Amino acid sequence: MSFRKSLVSWLTLMRLGPTGRGVLPFFLGAVIAWSQGTPIEWPVFILGSIAVFAIMVMTFLFNEYYDYEADVANKDFHRLSGGTRVLPMGLLARHQALIGAFVCLTIAIIIGLLLYFRYQTGPYTIPLGLLAIFIGYFYTAKPLQLCYHGLGEVAIWLSCGWLATISGYYLQTGHFDAVTTLASLPGATSVFLVILINEFPDIASDRASGKKNLVVRLGKERAAILYSVLLVLCYVNIIAIIPFGVPAVSGLFSVLLLPLIVWNIRVIHYRESLDNKGALEGLSLRTTTIDHLITFIYTAAFIMAGIGIVSTGEVLAIVLAYVIVFVLEVVGLSCSQMVATAAE
Repeated sequence: MSFRKSLVSWLTLMRLGPTGRGVLPFFLGAVIAWSQGTPIEWPVFILGSIAVFAIMVMTFLFNEYYDYEADVANKDFHRLSGGTRVLPMGLLARHQALIGAFVCLTIAIIIGLLLYFRYQTGPYTIPLGLLAIFIGYFYTAKPLQLCYHGLGEVAIWLSCGWLATISGYYLQTGHFDAVTTLASLPGATSVFLVILINEFPDIASDRASGKKNLVVRLGKERAAILYSVLLVLCYVNIIAIIPFGVPAVSGLFSVLLLPLIVWNIRVIHYRESLDNKGALEGLSLRTTTIDHLITFIYTAAFIMAGIGIVSTGEVLAIVLAYVIVFVLEVVGLSCSQMVATAAE
């Protein structure tokens, strides 16, 4: 295989788009700490971001490795479901994903120890990291296989919601925070919905492989009702937490979500949409957009709350960090599109 083809395959396998989604809530936690008057400790921020990135990539690589049989059997996938297709297509050997996962695990552990011993980020640094690693590994790995027993969605809700955000906050401040926890909840629900909607096209192969996720357990019709209810509650959550210290401007910004929310609810309750690959892909894309927008809304709201407390240079550095993640997502999407084109 040529170097270019191998590189594209690896970048696709690493799922840079969803990986970026895992890093952004970590950024948000640091931004909340900054908005409260804690100057950002940049070495901790950078190292912590790399550790989160490594854990996310580790999770996806383990997922690709342990879900191999289900992905091979899946014929109804779209661009955002059914894995990356890199291993089923033979673009990389299956064992390479496992090796890559353990490399990422090693990087995360080393950074965690460095943060704890060198930068003295607090006694919960290592437990928070170990919890993230535990969820990432056992999401698909035996004996727990969380996503095979109806716990995968909850695990993602916890790890990519509260855990990522509170870790970004804790590493900067050395303590936990109620406002940060509240601000993490809408994003936790939206990423839960991303996972849920991506399970719809995979239902046949998931059922055949014994993966009893929520869509398999509930069936498409009842899962569609659950999706709609949680989507509405996600928006209600954004408004409900404003009186408890979350910047009120987040409620104003959240109006941007309403067209996408209404659109998705209308589409998902057309029975034909549940069996239409194009409609399901559109639902996935819009749900992912909602998820990203929620993180951006809270980041912008807390930056506005913090302006005047800290320097403009720090604001620009935060914006640059988000731009880097966005660029990685674009690269990941481009590589995925190349692999999808090759599959056709």
